[in-house]
Amino acid sequence: MPSATIPGAITPQQAADALKAQLGDRYTVTPRGDKSLAVKHTGTLAFATVHLNRDGNATTFRVHGSGLIINRIVNEFGLARTVTEALKESLGSAPAR
Repeated sequence: MPSATIPGAITPQQAADALKAQLGDRYTVTPRGDKSLAVKHTGTLAFATVHLNRDGNATTFRVHGSGLIINRIVNEFGLARTVTEALKESLGSAPAR
């Protein structure tokens, strides 16, 4: 499960807007409540779920591939990594400790 830690308390809407800008029109990004996002690659069976964990000084994003069993495995290694890298690039990663 790929993850990214971003400095600051990022809201799901801020993360969705950043992902939409980074990934482009081929992806649909939808906030789901105050702790998750759904990401879908248009026209394919590629889905990912992004869980947010805010602790005041940083937000950790954990990205899971979604779908049926076989698709979930493929999405875990494909789309989930793409989404994680897009989060890091668009919002900036926290420095490693």
